[in-house]
Amino acid sequence: MTDKVVIDAQVLFYFHYDYKKVPDLLRQLKREVIEGKKTAIIPVIAISELIWKMRKAGTVAAVKEALRRCEKYENVIIDNFDLDIIKLMLKNSESHELHDEIIAMTCKK
Repeated sequence: MTDKVVIDAQVLFYFHYDYKKVPDLLRQLKREVIEGKKTAIIPVIAISELIWKMRKAGTVAAVKEALRRCEKYENVIIDNFDLDIIKLMLKNSESHELHDEIIAMTCKK
């Protein structure tokens, strides 16, 4: 079994971006996921946020391509927003932002 990492929208964006300013840590993480050394869990809300941002920029096609690439790896899991996450949210006493809370609860799941 590989180590698991939960990916948010910003990291997902960097994973599919060939810009020189991508932090080395994220380049390494991407390489480890591609090589099957780590399992990436991507919450649906992270993908939704990326679609929303890319739609505003007029580049939704890039998200479609990113999803196509994600689907070919067995160690990339697209995680649903489900009842388990809602139950964890009910136990959480404080939150500063809904999107981040859902991703954090995905980590706990």
